[in-house]
Amino acid sequence: MKVLSSCNTSKTLNAGNMESLIECQTEADSKKYPLSVPADTEDRLCLPNDGTKKRKKVISQSFTLRRSLTKRNSSGQLDLGAKIPLFGHPLALICGEDDTLPQPIQDLLSILYQKGPSTEGIFRKAANEKARKELKEDLNKGGSVDLKSKSVHLLAVVLKDFLRNIPSKLLSADLYEKWMQALEKPSKQEKIEELKEVADKLPRPNLILLKFLLSLLHRISQNAETNRMDSSNLAICIGPNMLTPGTDSTLPLEVQKEMNDKVPTHQ
Repeated sequence: MKVLSSCNTSKTLNAGNMESLIECQTEADSKKYPLSVPADTEDRLCLPNDGTKKRKKVISQSFTLRRSLTKRNSSGQLDLGAKIPLFGHPLALICGEDDTLPQPIQDLLSILYQKGPSTEGIFRKAANEKARKELKEDLNKGGSVDLKSKSVHLLAVVLKDFLRNIPSKLLSADLYEKWMQALEKPSKQEKIEELKEVADKLPRPNLILLKFLLSLLHRISQNAETNRMDSSNLAICIGPNMLTPGTDSTLPLEVQKEMNDKVPTHQ
């Protein structure tokens, strides 16, 4: 988790950014802030709203398609108001024009970052299946959902569901062999360098979500005495939702075990 979160990119995201996001989202319920970083800074997520700078466009919960990905209606004209569900589509399709993560995903990450470290069995314990389906359906519709009123375990399960349904997975099935080869490097330093190189090959929306996810998981692992979820347990629960071979979306148990055994568990 520490290895990939230190990857050098033009948009650097870290735990400090996550905390800034939380501060932004708690300032006022009526304001929404993008989960992205301006090109000229690394440490701030909140842009001033005093008219001196333009705020980056934030995608609404209706998940309006980008203009480059719009569909044509029955008359052949572009349908700029087309909507798509949150689950089951590439991140590039549901993210904003500046790769801003969808607002519900921002909210999920923010709430779990605050409450996850103190929640025993986070990402391991199951949630009510009916509640999961209902919340997923509500999010797909793009309506307003009060996520803060939901149980932490339910939010964790829904986030895993979201990751599991990203086509080709968050870490990209096309890079599966490269990820595995990186983990087989003999020394820790070689693994670190190789993992960084593979991470840099990810699409920018995937890399942005990955960095925030790793920040969240690292924070949870630091409180393992309370939540009983160290880095090894988190890898077992989250890993299969982030990467699978391109040939099959469902991994055999023996392959899952092999993958989990390769995941570094440095504290």
